[in-house]
Amino acid sequence: MTLIMPRPVKDPDSGIYYIRVRVPADLTASVGRAEVSKSLRTREPAEAKERFAIEYAAFQCRWAALRAKPEPLTLKQIVSLSGRVYQRLMETLDEEPGETSIWEHVAQLNKQAASDDSALELWYGQTVDEVLFEEGIAIDQTSRKRLITETQRAWEQATEQLHKRSQGDFSPDPNANRFPEWASEKKPPKSASGSTLSDLFDRWKKDHLANGKTENTVKDFAQKLEALKNYLGHEDVERISPREISEWTDYLRHERGLNPKTVSAKYLAAVKTVFRLAHSKFLIESDPTNSVSVKIPTKVKSRSSGFTEAEAKCVLSAANKVFEHPSNMAHHNKLACRWVPWICAYTGARAGEITQLRKEDLTVVNGIPQLTITPEAGSVKAGMYRAVPVHPHLQEIGLLDFIASAKSGYLFHSGGSTTAEAKKRSGNARDKIAVWVRESVGITDERIQPNHAWRHRFKTVGRNADIAPEYLGAIQGHAGRTAGENYGEYPVETLYREICKLPRIDVS
Repeated sequence: MTLIMPRPVKDPDSGIYYIRVRVPADLTASVGRAEVSKSLRTREPAEAKERFAIEYAAFQCRWAALRAKPEPLTLKQIVSLSGRVYQRLMETLDEEPGETSIWEHVAQLNKQAASDDSALELWYGQTVDEVLFEEGIAIDQTSRKRLITETQRAWEQATEQLHKRSQGDFSPDPNANRFPEWASEKKPPKSASGSTLSDLFDRWKKDHLANGKTENTVKDFAQKLEALKNYLGHEDVERISPREISEWTDYLRHERGLNPKTVSAKYLAAVKTVFRLAHSKFLIESDPTNSVSVKIPTKVKSRSSGFTEAEAKCVLSAANKVFEHPSNMAHHNKLACRWVPWICAYTGARAGEITQLRKEDLTVVNGIPQLTITPEAGSVKAGMYRAVPVHPHLQEIGLLDFIASAKSGYLFHSGGSTTAEAKKRSGNARDKIAVWVRESVGITDERIQPNHAWRHRFKTVGRNADIAPEYLGAIQGHAGRTAGENYGEYPVETLYREICKLPRIDVS
């Protein structure tokens, strides 16, 4: 009898080749279907054969893993796998999170399912099984039940973030890095030169952390490199060509449905950074990402990104009256709505930089009151402190009196026992302001962000007041446009002189 070997199958409509293999009879119950298929992402017969061989071998490894004795997973491994679900959901809806009402409904269903084992199985069982199948691992029933529970938590976290995004708040999830990296016990095969994607990433990570950069970037880059590895089916650096990198970006755009800006600025940028460092360190002979780019179409802009004069006055007028209207809002959040918009209007700071202010961050230098925005208090983009003079109008409306009468510590939340907890509460306060602007004040135009619009407006008003670009940048915490602008300091007297040029905002 002649054995017919499996081979690539061509889709008659798209012309793209697929691998389609039957699931072994003894595994159909655990896999849940009799046949599996996967796109080979090419229309070229020769490439299809090469990729088919890789994918076919991967399926054989999965069959072997499923036949193996189910093993228990540690909590760290379980949380790591649940992070795959979180990341996939966030990436799929990165650009268009949908309607707010949808995520409110999903949040309610998530909450109901959390205490019902049958509902957990119905909602998340199939998702968990797909993740396990993709990883080619077999786990015992106890671990599977724990993984379903953690997957529900991951869904809950993603739902909360997508709800925020649906309201125009695309700030990073402060808890996104709670998911540890998945560490497979199997060592990847190395190329003749000994270089794998993991090797290149580890070398980049070592330099990145040694330079005092953040762990968040390490986590993000690890996910992007993992996405490339999963697409290729291997991590042998010598086998990666520029064409494959380009096809990967096409796959992310057209099959995963990601926005071209996301593909370029997040996925491709991460991979380029790692390969560029490896090439500069002579770990690889050539950089396959060097000539690859993703074209980003010009986005139609139908209005200014900053508040109009009427919108700004509307928000600030409402801020003045926030304590006059009864509501269930916590006292700290009312304080944030009362003062943060005003401070942002006269400093151009990020709302999250202001919600993390502490009483001790107000100081007086040479008779000039100033607010110190510092990484010690929480998150500051680029990790650099700056001191911003307090505009005379802020002094007149009572900001200094408010801070002087406040208790020690954070002004707009109760802090926390850890730095991470304090950062989270600063973020929550910032988010409450955004919701208040949308729902209570009524600034519903989705083309602007309810907090970030102050930064755009500050720049516009500052230019109109003839404040030089280097001073605007220093006040807002933007990097200098030239190397020369980064020399020396900007004395508080100088910045106060410039900030006093800003016209008063009359909301009476």
